[in-house]
Amino acid sequence: MLRQPESASFAGGHRHPAGCNWLAVGWAQRYPLVMTRMLWLGLALTLLVPLGVRAEPVTVCVIAIREDITHNTLYLVRRGLKEAVATGAKAVILDMDTNGGRVDVTEDIIKALQHSPIPVYTFVDAKAFSAGAYIAAATTNIYMTPGSVIGAATPVMLSSGGEGVMALPKSYEEKLNSAMRALIRATAEQKGHNPDVFEAMVDSDKELVIDGKTLNPKGKLLTLTDTEAARTYGQPPMALLSAGTVKTLPDLIGKLNLAGANVVEIKPYGFEVAARWITTLSPILILIGMAAIYFEFKLGGIGLPLLVAVAAFGLYFFGFFAAGLAGWEDVVVFAVGLLLICVELFVLPGHAVPGVMGAALILVSLVMAMVQRWPGGPIIPAWPELHVPILSVTGGFVGSVVVMLLAGRFLPASPFFRRMELTAATNTSEGYTTATSAADNLLGAMGVAETMLRPSGKGRFSGQIVDVVTEGELIEKDTAIKIIEVQGSRVVVTQTG
Repeated sequence: MLRQPESASFAGGHRHPAGCNWLAVGWAQRYPLVMTRMLWLGLALTLLVPLGVRAEPVTVCVIAIREDITHNTLYLVRRGLKEAVATGAKAVILDMDTNGGRVDVTEDIIKALQHSPIPVYTFVDAKAFSAGAYIAAATTNIYMTPGSVIGAATPVMLSSGGEGVMALPKSYEEKLNSAMRALIRATAEQKGHNPDVFEAMVDSDKELVIDGKTLNPKGKLLTLTDTEAARTYGQPPMALLSAGTVKTLPDLIGKLNLAGANVVEIKPYGFEVAARWITTLSPILILIGMAAIYFEFKLGGIGLPLLVAVAAFGLYFFGFFAAGLAGWEDVVVFAVGLLLICVELFVLPGHAVPGVMGAALILVSLVMAMVQRWPGGPIIPAWPELHVPILSVTGGFVGSVVVMLLAGRFLPASPFFRRMELTAATNTSEGYTTATSAADNLLGAMGVAETMLRPSGKGRFSGQIVDVVTEGELIEKDTAIKIIEVQGSRVVVTQTG
């Protein structure tokens, strides 16, 4: 019989142990081998968990910016940042050697870098002039190779004919310089750089004086060598701009305490120029895709319009993939929307709900494929990110509706449509007839839809099967119909009752 410890008591006079440890001790005494093995297992897990954490591969993404800053560069940076987030990279490095480029594109790149949840570093390999210096200001630290230079960031205007730099109108020059000074100061301050240094790169009227030393007099744009950029000033001493001079990219990775990391190089696909054209022509691609789907159903599923639609929407999503905007989730939403429309047409005709939901999902996917979404940002982007995509998609959709209406009005009477109507394998011995052979007797005839009319199909009138077409509406099989118009081989029907 188990005896309760003397120091314990139950309420109401019963005895109770001071704790439950006696149960554990008793269990361990009964099963010593099991207890020992559990202790060893716990110890092993305690040791293995830190080892497993240390064994995780470390990734560094390197984005090569070795040309003038254009939309191609923007697409590359977007794709690189998305790749870095997807791979869990510890750092992103901009491997930079550029003479500068477009101001508008530079602003978009700066915005993308400011939203990056991963530290971004600039590695100036040779030079970072103009827009390159702007972009460097938006990174956590700047490193330079021996003999490299950075600076001279004043905005200029290039002639449309490619003859070179044009003089800016005085009022426009001041307006642009003022805007860029504000942008680069705010960007530099956010990343912990000296804003006066970058402002001196933009504004030739800015005199840069630190510790009583004039580093850049008025009338000149600041340009720094690697040695000048790394020189320290003030108390405590701080580097003017550069966090250090390194000879190679691996040296920089080691300086970031990421030696041995898996380096993922983000290079141009070669499709960036095509992506630029595709994104520009996106409303036309939407128009072609929507209209092609309409023709596919109207012509009874001949296949060619469907191929055109697949090509149009394939190009659409490919262009925004290459631009660093679209993701696979957008394609999935589009596919689900298309599937719901097929359910509406072939499985649950006339229910409307699947069709409306499908159309909404398709439009949402087309819009979201054009929207820049930041890691950790809201699920629904703000209006500034949405208004241009919405206008583009709306323009393409409205254009496709116009094409559909015109096609519904004029296509059925065209020779092409008459050849494509459902007239295969029909003969009078099987009860079929053509519109022409019975044209004089068909007008006003009542019958039923022999097949679903989408909008073309077959109708049965007094035992005869006739190829018919509606005015655009869908009519289910076995529905009462009436012939309201006959034009040659074109027989138009409408639902009755």
